[in-house]
Amino acid sequence: MRSVVVGAAAGELRRALGSTSWVVLEELLLCSTGPADACVAQVSVRALAASLGLAKDTVGRAIRRLRYAGVVTVAQQRTVAGVFDAGTYLIAVPDCITLNAPTQSCRLPRARVERRNFSQLSLAIES
Repeated sequence: MRSVVVGAAAGELRRALGSTSWVVLEELLLCSTGPADACVAQVSVRALAASLGLAKDTVGRAIRRLRYAGVVTVAQQRTVAGVFDAGTYLIAVPDCITLNAPTQSCRLPRARVERRNFSQLSLAIES
């Protein structure tokens, strides 16, 4: 993972994007590779949602807001089998953010659903 340094001028952009979109942008930047002028994050919406503790639809709306602001561009690619690959996002890193020490890739934890066995509830009515 890389480090993200937020400058003092980021307040205006943070207010314009909203808190959820800002957090999603930070997570995308942490998972990204490449220099600031060619920053790419390859991660699925579900993986982002799991790492942030948000619903996938909430993360999807945040990414849509980042797209409208011109900060993120979606570049969906297909695998050799013809299936769409995990989301690929091209990030136009704002001037108020500095990226340091990129790594090869970001592997976010997959959401795990805990299965529980609930036994049948018995009710007794006493008179």
